Amino acid sequence: MSKLVIFKIGKGDFEQGFPVTIEICEEGKLPYKEYRDEKLPPAPELPEIYRQWQQKYYGLESMRRVIKIPPAQKTNFSTKKECEDAAEDLEDYCIEWFNGKNSSFKDLRSHVREEVEKKEPARIIFQTENELLRKLPWHLWDLFERLPHAEFSISARYAPHSPPLKTPVKILAILGSSEGIDISEDRKLLKALPGTKVCFLDEPKREELNEYLWDLPWDILFFAGHSSSYEEGKGGEIQLNDAESPSLDKLRNALKKAIENGLKLAIFNSCDGVGLAKELVDLNIPQVIVMREPVPDRVAQKFLRYFLHYFSAGESFHQAVREAREKLQGLEEEFPLASWLPVIYQNPAEKSPIWPQSPMTRLQNKICRLWLNNKVAVLLGGTMATAITVTIGSRIFPYLFPPSHTEPQPEIARISLGEKLLITQKNNPDKEKGIKAFSNEKFDDAITYFLSSLRKNRNDPETLIYLNNALAKQKAALNTGEKLKIAVSVPIGRESNVAEEVLRGVAQAQSELNCGLEEISRAIEKAQMNLNCSGGIHGKLLEIAIANDEDNPKIAEQVAEKLADTLDILGVIGHYSSDSTLKAGDVYDAKRLVVISPTSTAVNLSNFSEWVFRTIPSDAISAQNLVKYMLNELNATRAAVAYHRNSTYSESLKNEFRKRLPSQKFVAECDLSQGHFSADDCVNLAKQNQAEVLLLVPGTKDSLEKAFLVINSNNGSLKLLSGGDIYNARMLKDSGEKAEKGKMVMEVPWHEPSSEFARKTEDFWKEAASWRTVMAYDATQAMAEGLRRINGSPDRQRLRQVLSSSDFSAIGAMGNVEFEPSGDRKHSSNIGVLVQVQPNSSGNFQYGVPRLE
Repeated sequence: MSKLVIFKIGKGDFEQGFPVTIEICEEGKLPYKEYRDEKLPPAPELPEIYRQWQQKYYGLESMRRVIKIPPAQKTNFSTKKECEDAAEDLEDYCIEWFNGKNSSFKDLRSHVREEVEKKEPARIIFQTENELLRKLPWHLWDLFERLPHAEFSISARYAPHSPPLKTPVKILAILGSSEGIDISEDRKLLKALPGTKVCFLDEPKREELNEYLWDLPWDILFFAGHSSSYEEGKGGEIQLNDAESPSLDKLRNALKKAIENGLKLAIFNSCDGVGLAKELVDLNIPQVIVMREPVPDRVAQKFLRYFLHYFSAGESFHQAVREAREKLQGLEEEFPLASWLPVIYQNPAEKSPIWPQSPMTRLQNKICRLWLNNKVAVLLGGTMATAITVTIGSRIFPYLFPPSHTEPQPEIARISLGEKLLITQKNNPDKEKGIKAFSNEKFDDAITYFLSSLRKNRNDPETLIYLNNALAKQKAALNTGEKLKIAVSVPIGRESNVAEEVLRGVAQAQSELNCGLEEISRAIEKAQMNLNCSGGIHGKLLEIAIANDEDNPKIAEQVAEKLADTLDILGVIGHYSSDSTLKAGDVYDAKRLVVISPTSTAVNLSNFSEWVFRTIPSDAISAQNLVKYMLNELNATRAAVAYHRNSTYSESLKNEFRKRLPSQKFVAECDLSQGHFSADDCVNLAKQNQAEVLLLVPGTKDSLEKAFLVINSNNGSLKLLSGGDIYNARMLKDSGEKAEKGKMVMEVPWHEPSSEFARKTEDFWKEAASWRTVMAYDATQAMAEGLRRINGSPDRQRLRQVLSSSDFSAIGAMGNVEFEPSGDRKHSSNIGVLVQVQPNSSGNFQYGVPRLE
């Protein structure tokens, strides 16, 4: 049974101390124990020590960017060391006050320990009107160390308790002015929250917010943005947009109505929220989470991530806050006392809320707990136990231990280890037989058929990946080896040639790791040869699931959900376009699964998530190289652009290019996404505005087709520039002549056809390596090296930590693969080159793309 402990702190001061009454009760019942005439001891230096720490904290450079300094607060710049020293003084003083041998806190602690057992959940509420007492780090009191399932909060007004949360949880998310801060992370976390309906209001007007609060029922009110409290914590204001920063008092009637309609929790992931909490609790809101002081972006975002993770996973509200708050200690090297900032304000009559779980989830959790605690054996005995276990097991155990064969769901049908044909253009009877054998777990037969298929279609990467997977499954089935699993997501439906280029890089890295490329090559060429695959990662062969997301962001999101929920998948290579990677990245970020994109270049992927990496340079590098060539080699300054409006990649490269132009603007713009787009009109518009150069930045397959039309329509009139997305075999075949006339130059991440890697790749695939193949190879190499460096059993968290470490390095196609803290690949002179369309004297196409020196 959980307990409620209330410390009622009366009027006093830090010179003389404060009178205290303690009430203890079981949750939902009247107090059964009361201790009167207790006292908090004097602490005369505490207000000044707190003020000195606060002054140093406000003076940190990271804080001055996000807060408005209160008028009464004179603040100079302070160093991190000065802030740490002040924090240490404050912490030492509080610990001595709370835990000193002669402190009356000892008696208070004894009273609580007599009534609350160590393993018992408990809410410990401090009821006080003193602003500094509300802000103190009560968690430093050793009472909480001795009660690991207790968390403190500040008391709100008494009111009848509210009904429990129900599915779907209705959340009104207010994303206020984001000047100087990043609130995109808050949006991602809320969107990924299961069992919710979230309504986002971006920089709403006060009138709009008023209507949403008044007219619709909400369970949770969330705010991210700028906020501040008034002096002495008497109210506060939130900045909704650039023009409106209303006090909560001006939203009072709407907030009262929202509480009447069922509002149970308010979360203010913003600065200095004690005054905001004071106003909200005066309106009888059940519970509020705020930050005691100004809070840096990363601290606010990490707290929200941790809290939502624990709360939605079934932890009680108070325990979820405690675990999230304590986890912030990992940030205190950069942000001193980060774990002090979050605090709960709560109605004492309110029970600690629980996130609603589905009936099946509750049943599964209960059975799992019984199973893990060995209670099944105690509850059931003899013949009855056998009968009941068979009956229950047949109904419950499929949820605990899913069978190996299930009917595929729509999103599962897009994912295959070898049991489904995804690239229909690369089919033959042997491949079909191999897939059938694989799905029937006849891995010896599958290996034979996949090798036979590769003799007919040597450059089929899907089959090569399936062959490797069959080898891994075979060893696992024979108990002669374990396996590790990752996944790759590619756009098979929309652009199978592009998907195959990516898969070749993945398959080549997998083959080198598991068996050696030469070993597989010999087995393909010699039908009677047995494959000897003794490689892998610490003896474990690498297994790779292929997913088809069609380069559709919505489908990519669904695929990401499925991959993230497949717990033995340790990481993902993908997705193709920046739009798809951003959409899927929200899922990977929320569910903590590493993804490495070999092809997504948008600048807003930098610092997108600690779980998202890429091996391809960002559009900032591409734009820099292209503009430098335009200015220095073409002696041109006037550029037009044909781009795809609202495509993340297209807008990204366009904007990065524009920022580097002397005029910082294009003389003409054409939108490739328009339904009635005319290539002739686009070229004529550019020429009418005296453009010298036309930048082509398609963002989808449809706009790529239109870009080819522009190349043909231009017919050499303007010099053509582009990123690597337009570089493919079809462009050289269908538009090579007109591209050569326009002296078309493309920026690609890799072009080294004479390198040892390129030679080896072409020898194996009987096809030249593309930049997509190389970037995918590097991504797979990085993933494999990350798994190799993990000490002990690999898991997702350890993989992310290894990839993020400053000393991480993997051997790529043309040098080392290393990552910046942003998730971007570290710059290398081998990565990012210019190529030009020119007549080709050898090869499959009349036109080729030699590198510009």
